[in-house]
Amino acid sequence: METLMLLTYAALCWVVFKVFRIPVNKWSLTTAVLGGVVMIGSLLMGMAYFHPGSRSARIYYVTTQIVPNVKGKVIEVDVKPNVPVKKGTVLLKIDPTPYQAKVDQIQAELDYAKQMLQDSIRLMQSAGGSKFDVEKWKKEVASLKAQLEQAKFDLDSCVVRAPSDGYVTQLRVRPGQMAVPIPALPLMTFVNSDSAKLIAGFGQEPVRNIKKGDPAEAIFVAVPGRTFQGKVEKVLPALAEGELNANRNMVSFTQQLPAGQVPVIIQLDKNLSSLGLPLGVESTVAIYTAHEGFWSHVAIIRKVLLRMLGWSYFLRFH
Repeated sequence: METLMLLTYAALCWVVFKVFRIPVNKWSLTTAVLGGVVMIGSLLMGMAYFHPGSRSARIYYVTTQIVPNVKGKVIEVDVKPNVPVKKGTVLLKIDPTPYQAKVDQIQAELDYAKQMLQDSIRLMQSAGGSKFDVEKWKKEVASLKAQLEQAKFDLDSCVVRAPSDGYVTQLRVRPGQMAVPIPALPLMTFVNSDSAKLIAGFGQEPVRNIKKGDPAEAIFVAVPGRTFQGKVEKVLPALAEGELNANRNMVSFTQQLPAGQVPVIIQLDKNLSSLGLPLGVESTVAIYTAHEGFWSHVAIIRKVLLRMLGWSYFLRFH
């Protein structure tokens, strides 16, 4: 944006020199240069503080790595990549044979234990049995019920379902492959459709001026020439650069860390899913804070520059 302002000022100076036939000498050039430095420098500082812009913006989204609860051979993959599905939709199936056998075995043992418990109760009531036998079979029944619940859970886990509304991307699993419950070896990546957020990183200088509800605008490289309206949804209260993990390393100030940018969530008036943009695309965002006085009028310059930048995306070639 600074380049756009310099080019605009240079074009304006050229027009003034031509129209008013101002002689080009060391005094006129010095005046034009110094005037430009003071004027543009003041405007840039004012805009950066009261109407900040960020080119470190992107549509972020949350993914869920699909890891099975049980180990087994994949016998069926029901989901198609990049096709929206509802929560609970079957994604894939694991061979249930060993888990069904385990359920049947424990169910048989439980039926036997229940029968022995009934016999022990009848014998105790007829004075032919002991309370010890009754208590022993009660415990056996309770233990087998718990084992049966675990076995049924493992059997149900052979059918892996969608954790939420969304879609699977970069499908890596095929029938015949072995599924294992190891987080480092997910079967597929599931994109949660309701998690997309436009998040912009701003310098720390204007962060105290940015408030929830402040108007904002965004442009996307993928949609040149269009400006999308929105507002500040939230200023996140933590920066990654200050994070401390639970490890043996103590805090050291000899390591040079970057200053870090403050993440700000922008809620656009237009639904992100309706834009037809791939999740993760880059963006440029401007926020117009509620500051009174002269600097409130400078917001128009930020708006013009943002639109000029948006139109310049038509000229981007890679």
